[in-house]
Amino acid sequence: MITKLAKAQKGWAAKLILTLTALSFMSLFGVSSYISNANNNRAVIKVDNIEILQSQFAYQAQNEIALASKLLGDNQELTDEMRTSIVYGLSQKLLNDSIMDRTAKKHNVLFSPNFIHSLIVNDVTFRDENGNFNRDIFRELLSQSGLSEAEYVKAISRNLARRLLIDNQVLNINVPQVLLKAQTKVDNKRRTFKYVNIKPSEMKIDRTISEEEINQYYEDFSVGFMEPERRDLTVLYVPMQNIFDNIKISDDDIAFYYEDNKSDYETPETRQVLQMMFDEEKLANKAFFELKQGKDFYNIAQELANQSKEDTDLGFTSVDELITELSEQVFALKKGEFTKPVKVGDMWQIMQVADIKESSKTDYAQAKAEIEKILKDERLYDASYEVLASIEDKLGAGTDLETIAQEMNVKLAKVTGYAEDRTATSSPDELKDLIAGNDFADVGFLYSLGETSQVLETDNGLFALRVDNIKEAHPKALETVRSDIVKLWSDNEKAAIAQEKLNDIMHDLENGDDLSDVGPRYGLDVYNSRPITRNETFANLNYADIRAMFADSLNTPHQMQYGEDYVVAVAVQDFDNEVELSLKEKDLIKRNAEQQLLSAFTDALLKSYADEYKIRVKYKLMGLTDL
Repeated sequence: MITKLAKAQKGWAAKLILTLTALSFMSLFGVSSYISNANNNRAVIKVDNIEILQSQFAYQAQNEIALASKLLGDNQELTDEMRTSIVYGLSQKLLNDSIMDRTAKKHNVLFSPNFIHSLIVNDVTFRDENGNFNRDIFRELLSQSGLSEAEYVKAISRNLARRLLIDNQVLNINVPQVLLKAQTKVDNKRRTFKYVNIKPSEMKIDRTISEEEINQYYEDFSVGFMEPERRDLTVLYVPMQNIFDNIKISDDDIAFYYEDNKSDYETPETRQVLQMMFDEEKLANKAFFELKQGKDFYNIAQELANQSKEDTDLGFTSVDELITELSEQVFALKKGEFTKPVKVGDMWQIMQVADIKESSKTDYAQAKAEIEKILKDERLYDASYEVLASIEDKLGAGTDLETIAQEMNVKLAKVTGYAEDRTATSSPDELKDLIAGNDFADVGFLYSLGETSQVLETDNGLFALRVDNIKEAHPKALETVRSDIVKLWSDNEKAAIAQEKLNDIMHDLENGDDLSDVGPRYGLDVYNSRPITRNETFANLNYADIRAMFADSLNTPHQMQYGEDYVVAVAVQDFDNEVELSLKEKDLIKRNAEQQLLSAFTDALLKSYADEYKIRVKYKLMGLTDL
């Protein structure tokens, strides 16, 4: 069982990381103060004697917050509804994990550390370009996912237990034919809809904004009409390329590296090898005889060994890539020659050399520049740290940026009118990427007038800055934002008119009026959809809206919104689809039904395990005060 399970795990570590990070859109600020109360360290989830403490929940939440900040970027914020949904999702994940841990323990489903270790080191996700397990790659991926090694090992063990205790129990589900027919009929049912579009942008306003309203908008929305605080900064920037260029590599170091890694600069002889294999010596001898008669190797392999061209051609291989019994023979042949039949295990084999690539070697003179770059790359981290420490020491001693720049032979840069949205009135082109980064924005507004920052490292270089001037945030002059106010007022007016029209239309439809009469009554064109299934759409509606309208009876009005626009739709007629479904469509319906049954059975099995335990979940301590 374990052997089969191990084989099934190829590439599984990467999938596990993706699964674990699927919940990584987390930001809990503003949801509750539960994190600050974590010192009480009460259990928020308890499954028999397995507990998830408030501090553990807070730790995972903070990891999720950090990942969310990275994934969402600076221009998108989570709404309270999104935050609450994510917190609830995290609580359910931890609850299910605890149930699985308790179930695994109860049924003695345990995996040895050596087995888990073998899964990790053999996973291609963590291999370097040479195919070897690389611990740095492993740790980097875990860091990106917000996991410690212990947490990752625990997650693997839990996932394997789930496969044995749940997934394997519900595999190969067969959908009953009667259910499949019913599902096919439901999915194949078609409906036509009448609908109208209500576009706020097309609404007509029968008046103009008054001066009083302009002043009121200017006051009510003053935050949107503020000129942000802007700063003038002097920046000391040392590109990584400068540091890289100044690293000195001796000829002795290059020569030592070349000798120590000589195999990297030697390409062994490789040969394109063709192979045919037989169960019987008689067939192998017949093939050998026909080869001696001059027949084509591929044709003989196809006729006598039933091999395709792809099965026969092993490609270019080196001597150590062939089995020992044949490697010396093959590499002793000339191009076009072949071996006699050789028995390897239970099979008889014949090999032919179709082509030869001679060995090659990159001499020291050719490799020198490449090795110098490799050694510089290896020493860049230490060199950049030395430069950073040197600048910090000088700043600590009171040396100003001008003197440091002169000593380092770099130019200071001036950034004027820099704002927290990372825009600037003027800045050098070479600092374009730097000033657009979060680190620069944070530091630029962390220090007071005249203060010099600490030295920070980015992917592309080191920088420190001084605040030379601060222009405080202030309201923009009314005249400069008048056009913005007029547009804001106009958009709001149009939105209000559209909303009123929407309300009136829904009122008339709910009173029994027909949409064909209601639409023109409010100056709207009425459209008719073609017959569609619940898996199709019209008027830019999403599939959830379509399915909701299929769930209701005919002539039930629905209002939906996409972007700023509204759609009001009514289902008017049902059709049984007389067109025979294609095999692909039938297969899709079958797979969807299987997936629904699989999900239902999985939930039921997990619940059956859970029913055996005493479970307590304190949602309020997790910030979910409404549950």
